[in-house]
Amino acid sequence: MESEERVARIWQARKLVIAAMSGCDSPQIEAILRNADTELHWALWNLGEAVSLRPELDYGESA
Repeated sequence: MESEERVARIWQARKLVIAAMSGCDSPQIEAILRNADTELHWALWNLGEAVSLRPELDYGESA
């Protein structure tokens, strides 16, 4: 898998996780999803992508 494809898939995964968090009625599940998004965010950061310092600040741009 090329780096560009990996980055695109991670962005897609973040969009899915953020969508799953929206309207979540279980605080525990929301926290787990938020943690998953944070891990994906830092993966993008480590791959050199332009992401904010805090994952939740990206929601308006990537969701």
